[in-house]
Amino acid sequence: MKELPMHLDQPPGELTIENGVLGASMDSGINGSISPTGSQASQPESLAQAFNSQLCVMTPRMSPVGCSSDSSLECGKETDNLVEEVYVAKHSITKGIICAEQIESYAEKTPNIPMVELDGLEDVNLRRSCFVEKVVVNVENHKTQKSNDFDVVVSVDIGTTYTGYAFAFAKHPTDRQIHMMRQSEGGDRGLNNQKVPTVLLLTPEEKFHSFGYGARDAYHDLDPQEAKEWLYFDKFKINLHNNMDVNRDTQLNAVNGKSVSALSVFSQTLHYLKDQVYKEISDHGIMPTLRWVITVPALWTQQAKQFIRESAYMADICSPENSDRLLIALEPEAASVCCRHLHFDQIIKIENGSTKSGSYMVVDCGGGTVDITVHNVSSQNGTLRELHKATGGPCGSLGIDEEFSKLLDVVFGPNFMERFRQERSAAYNELMLSFESRKRSCTTYRSSSLNIFLPFAFIDFFRQISGMEVETAIKKYGCPELSWSNEGIMKIHPSLMFQLFQPTLDKIIEHVEAILSSRRLDDTISYLFLVGGFSESQILQEAIKDNFSDRVHIIIPQAVSLSVLKGGVLYGMNPSIITSRRVTHTYGLGVVKPFLNGIHPIDKLVIRGGQRWCVDVLERLIESGQPVSLGQKVSKKYTPASTKQSEIVLQVYATVSKTAQFITDANVHKCGRLRLVLPKTSDPKLREIVVSLIFGGTEVTAFAVDSATGQSVQTTLDFML
Repeated sequence: MKELPMHLDQPPGELTIENGVLGASMDSGINGSISPTGSQASQPESLAQAFNSQLCVMTPRMSPVGCSSDSSLECGKETDNLVEEVYVAKHSITKGIICAEQIESYAEKTPNIPMVELDGLEDVNLRRSCFVEKVVVNVENHKTQKSNDFDVVVSVDIGTTYTGYAFAFAKHPTDRQIHMMRQSEGGDRGLNNQKVPTVLLLTPEEKFHSFGYGARDAYHDLDPQEAKEWLYFDKFKINLHNNMDVNRDTQLNAVNGKSVSALSVFSQTLHYLKDQVYKEISDHGIMPTLRWVITVPALWTQQAKQFIRESAYMADICSPENSDRLLIALEPEAASVCCRHLHFDQIIKIENGSTKSGSYMVVDCGGGTVDITVHNVSSQNGTLRELHKATGGPCGSLGIDEEFSKLLDVVFGPNFMERFRQERSAAYNELMLSFESRKRSCTTYRSSSLNIFLPFAFIDFFRQISGMEVETAIKKYGCPELSWSNEGIMKIHPSLMFQLFQPTLDKIIEHVEAILSSRRLDDTISYLFLVGGFSESQILQEAIKDNFSDRVHIIIPQAVSLSVLKGGVLYGMNPSIITSRRVTHTYGLGVVKPFLNGIHPIDKLVIRGGQRWCVDVLERLIESGQPVSLGQKVSKKYTPASTKQSEIVLQVYATVSKTAQFITDANVHKCGRLRLVLPKTSDPKLREIVVSLIFGGTEVTAFAVDSATGQSVQTTLDFML
């Protein structure tokens, strides 16, 4: 394909972006979510202001390229909201970097140059200005290679409420089963003891003390005054959901209100799990090479997924140098792989001696989130192709806990409950654990009340604060479905418990209905697999059956809470089993383009050196909903503004909006930086750097090549800004 010289796509001076290491693997956010709220006010000064104020915009580690000795520009000032940080130098137009006439004349003289269109790109109004950029975009498949030199695959699922791991031997001659983590002592009746609570206890000095049941019991046994100094973290995973602001400085609050580095909390959790894995595997008499798989919600942001990877590095699970030892898997995809493995014959239809591909939906209901994905199974090789971009939301079983907390606020008063949570946190955890057990045992056919044991600390503290007995408060509430027993038991009638479930059930049903009603799927879904810890609830199972059993076959596998863990192991054995995914949001870069009257808004017009430019344009690389095959590559060429330039820094943007045209539009967020370190050269000519972003996996990889020499260019992709 004939391509235009890349300098035609550059503004006066240098365009830059920043993000990743050569071969480094960071999350693409293909299956991550973008926050629904975007604030234009949060953006610093715009690219137009940079032009008009004649700033030489530069990053701290970059030399003031483009600022000649005769330049009147003030160097050293930075504009960090730009997708591309533009260096504006005096007389840069006359130095032959770019001019609008060059673009127009080149386009007119080469009418037969093919235009490479990205799937789903509907920006027809900008076709003329997009001409140059389109011909330098190259989309192809890039064969990603992962090391297969491993003996064991370990899958780790840090759930919102419960955590576990599973492993399997990849090369063992006879042992092919998936091993679940050892049964933990101190498990609770009615709860799954093949996992442990997602609870971390640190000493007052922020040192690791315990995790899981051990942490919960140790904290409960502390003296109330002493407990105020200890750092207790419960259900901390939910803090990363849909968080566009997570970074290396993010803090998490313990129940005593003290903050600790989020990286420290997650890395110490992973370090504990790593030690447990090694202890268990060593009992088999070997010290193998491991491939790790950490599962995360499909809707997590790219920042959150990179955060998990860096936490794993801190936990010595692997390192950036051997990053392929760790795979980030999406929870619904892992569950889907498990379902496909267990029910392949059901999904693939056999008719008249021939096999036909089948499609199915996986609804992964956990503690914090519900993730939904739709896959098609190839009848040829059994690989999976995603038919609908992952969807869902924060409507896991914690929503029922929140409804119960609201009920307690109404019955006993919000001020008292807040004090109880803060001053008697161990007793509050005990109360919620009692509710958790009753919540899991509730069914649609139960007629007797569910008993919630109130800790003595609750009864005594309520008497001290309010001067009232618990029984009096419950009677004053005046609801016959809530009563009190002299044995210290609060009795909840099943009908009241159903009311606590209903808001969460409604949200889940709404998400499933939206996908089943999608025109694009056209009734192709034959099966619905209900998995995840929350799916053990008979109430949820019946709600799904009541609403959808007339449209799809509903399958609830055995041990539904372990589907993600088992699927994570299977995925780690063969990551290429998923050959195609759907992009959940649009990726793009910010560029400056020649201004076109009647097409570009006047407030984006900047005139420099007699040339008219449109600033803050969102140059789309890949579109939301677009199918991408494993290893699909999007490449662009960039030419440094100066032969002395040592780096190119480009800003990466993401959006869920289908109409966004500029980086300053609502719901457009700067999500990363791509930094290219340019090798020194004696060639006086400007060279082209081919930058490639590889999509299709759960993470995006970035690399760059000097087109003149074929040598790799050091590349850094960083989403935690």
